[in-house]
Amino acid sequence: MRLALAFVFAVAAVLPARAEPNFAGAVERVITDVIGPGYQALASAAEDQSQAMQALCDAPSESALETARDRFEAVVLAWSAVELIRFGPAREDNRFEKLFYWPDRKGRGLKQVQAILATQDETARAADRLRGKSVAVQGLPALEFVLQGTGAEELATGAPYRCAYGKAIAAVVAANAEALRRGWSEDGAFARSMRDAGGVNTPYQSHAEAVQDFMRAATEQLQVVRDLKIGASIGDTPEKAKPKRAPFWRSGLTLAAIMANLRGVEAMMSVGLDDLLPDEHARYAGAVAFELKQAKNTLDALIADGGPWLDVAAETEGHQKLSYVMIPLAGATRVIAENYPAALGLTLGFNSLDGD
Repeated sequence: MRLALAFVFAVAAVLPARAEPNFAGAVERVITDVIGPGYQALASAAEDQSQAMQALCDAPSESALETARDRFEAVVLAWSAVELIRFGPAREDNRFEKLFYWPDRKGRGLKQVQAILATQDETARAADRLRGKSVAVQGLPALEFVLQGTGAEELATGAPYRCAYGKAIAAVVAANAEALRRGWSEDGAFARSMRDAGGVNTPYQSHAEAVQDFMRAATEQLQVVRDLKIGASIGDTPEKAKPKRAPFWRSGLTLAAIMANLRGVEAMMSVGLDDLLPDEHARYAGAVAFELKQAKNTLDALIADGGPWLDVAAETEGHQKLSYVMIPLAGATRVIAENYPAALGLTLGFNSLDGD
C-alpha cells in the first residue's frame, strides 16, 4: 500500500498542474471583439435611421419612405446581434426596455402607440419629451408601427404628425444606442469595471464572475428565441399558431432578427468563451457550433423561401421547420448552461428569465 501511494504521489509531482482558465483574457476578447463593435454598429445604424427619418419628414416621397424602412432594417439587425447583453448599461435607465419593449403580451404598448397617433399627442413630437413617456412608445417596436403599421403608407405623401413622432422615436433610439456604445467603449465605466474585476469598488469579485454573466447572456438569448420568439408564436400546431406574438413581423424581419440573435450568441462563444475549455472538454465548443448550425441552416432555408412570417408560422411546412429549430436550440442551451460551467468550475446561478 505504501509503495502504491508513493507511486501516486511521485506521478502527481511530475504532472503539470492544471492551468487556471484565462478568464481575464476572455473578458477582454468579448468586450473588445464582440460587444464593443456590436454597439458601435448599432449606434451607427441608429444615427443613419434618425437622419433618414429627418429626410422623410422634410421631403416625403416613396423613395424617402423606402430609405427609412431600409435604415430600420439595419437598426433591427444591429440591435438583434447585441440583444443578448441584458446587463450593465442596458439595465441603466431602462435602456433595454426603451429600445425593445417586447414581449407585449396584452398589446398594451401597441395601444399606447396607436393612441399617440390617434390623438396626435404633442408631447410625443419631440425627443426630449418622448424620453419621459412609457418605454413602450419610444423604441424599435413603436418605430416599426410608425413605418409599417396601419396608415404608414401616408408617410410617402405627407403625414406630418406621424412622421414627427417617428423622427422623435428615431432620435431617442439613437441616443440610447450611443449611451450603450459609450458604456462599453474602452473608457466606458461598465467595461472598465469588468476589466478591473476583483479590484476596489467593482461589481465583480473576479473575472470568472464576469464570464458567468457572458454565459448567462448566451443561454438566456437562446431561451428567448426558442421559447418566446418561436415557441409562443407557432404553438403546438399550425392551427394554434399566434405568429403576431413574434417581434418585427410587420416589417418582415422576424426571421432575420432571430438569425442575428443566434449570430450574436455564436460570436460570444467562439470569440471569447470556447478557448477557456480545457482540452478534455473542447468537444463542448463543437457541440454548440453544430447545434447552432442546424438551427441556422433551417432558418436560412425559410428566409430563402421568402414567405411572410405570418404564413411561415401558421402553415404546415413552415411550422414543422420552426418546430425542428427549437430542438438544436435546446441542445445548445443545455451545453452552455450545464457543460461549460462544469468544465470551468463556474455556476451560472440566477436566470433573469426565471418566472417569465
